[in-house]
Amino acid sequence: MTFDNCISYLGLRTLLALASLLTAIPALTAAEPSVLRDDDRTNGSSTLEALGNIPQGAIAATIRLGASRTHAVPGVIVSPDGYILTAASEAAQRKPLRAYLTDGTAVDVREVKEDDALNLLLLKIEGASLPPVKWGESASFKIGQWVFSMTGPSKEIRMGVMSARRRAIPDSGAVLGVRFGVDDAEVGVTIEEVADDSPADTAGLKAEDVLMAVNGEKVFRNENVARIISAHRPGDILKLRYSRKGAESDCEVKLASKQHVVMNWQGEDFANHGVSLRTDNFPEVIQHDLPLDPEDIGSALFDLEGRAVALNIARVDRVTNYALPVESFLPKMTKWMEEDRKKNSPKTASAVGE
Repeated sequence: MTFDNCISYLGLRTLLALASLLTAIPALTAAEPSVLRDDDRTNGSSTLEALGNIPQGAIAATIRLGASRTHAVPGVIVSPDGYILTAASEAAQRKPLRAYLTDGTAVDVREVKEDDALNLLLLKIEGASLPPVKWGESASFKIGQWVFSMTGPSKEIRMGVMSARRRAIPDSGAVLGVRFGVDDAEVGVTIEEVADDSPADTAGLKAEDVLMAVNGEKVFRNENVARIISAHRPGDILKLRYSRKGAESDCEVKLASKQHVVMNWQGEDFANHGVSLRTDNFPEVIQHDLPLDPEDIGSALFDLEGRAVALNIARVDRVTNYALPVESFLPKMTKWMEEDRKKNSPKTASAVGE
C-alpha cells in the first residue's frame, strides 16, 4: 500500500496521531522493566497526548446511573430537559436507579421506555437543565478509525479503533449457567457445577442443589430444563424451586446470553474483568476494541470531534465491544421523548383531571 493509499484509507489525522504516538514512546533502557504499568494497560498518557484534547462536551454529556455513585453505569444526556439513555441490561443490575450529577448530587429518575430489541433504557430527570450530547453519524466510519468513550466515576477516557464491519449479531440463546449431573435424583435434576458470575451463581445456587421446578413446572430430566429455557431470552426472569440438603427454597434468576457464561467458564471473566449479561441478538452493531468493563456499557461512543456516533451496548471479550450505531436508535428515541413530553405536559395533565 502506497503512502497516498494510506492517507486515503486511514485519513491524515489518524496517520499524524500514530506518528506522534510512536515518537512519544520512550525507549526502554536495560534498567527499566519490560512490562506495562497498570494505567498503560488501558490507555497510556502518550496515547492520549498524541491524539489531542478531548472535547469537553463529551465529558459533560456523560452521567452516572445506579444505586450509588460507585455501583453505577454510565448514561448519555440526550436532551436539555433531562432525558438520559443507557443500556437496559446493565442498568437493571444497579437498581434502584438514581442519577449522579457532575457535582456529586444524586437525583431521582423516572423510567420512560425500555426497548428489549435494542437493549435500551430511556430515563428522565424532572425539571432538569442539562448539557446534551452532540450527535454525529456512523455510516461513513471505516475499520481503523479512532473512537473514544468516557468510563468510571471520574469519567476517564478510553480510546480504540473500529475493528470490524457493521453487522447484525444473531441470537445465541439464553442460559442459566449450570451443568447438570446424571439424572439420578428421585425428584428434580442435580446441579453438578455452577459457572462464576452466571445467573445461577448470582441467584445463590450451588453444586449439589437439586432443581425441582422452573416457573412452576416440575422438572425431572436435563431436557425438561433446556426446553423451558430455550423459550426465553437473555434478561428474562425465571422462578426456580430447588432443594439443598433436603430443605426446599425458591429464587429468581435473570437469564444471560450463552456468550456471557461460556466466556466465564473458560476463564475469560478472570482475564478481562467480565462479559456483559447480553452480548447478542442485535440488529446492527459497530465493533471496536476500547478497553472497557461491563460497568462501562451504556456510555456513548464518540468520534474525535466529540460527536456521539453510537451507544456502547455489550462487552463481549477482552478486545471486542459492540455499540449500536446512532442511526439504529435515534428516530425511535426521539419518538419516545415526544410521546412522553405530550403525555406529561401540564396541558395534558389538566385535561385528564377535568
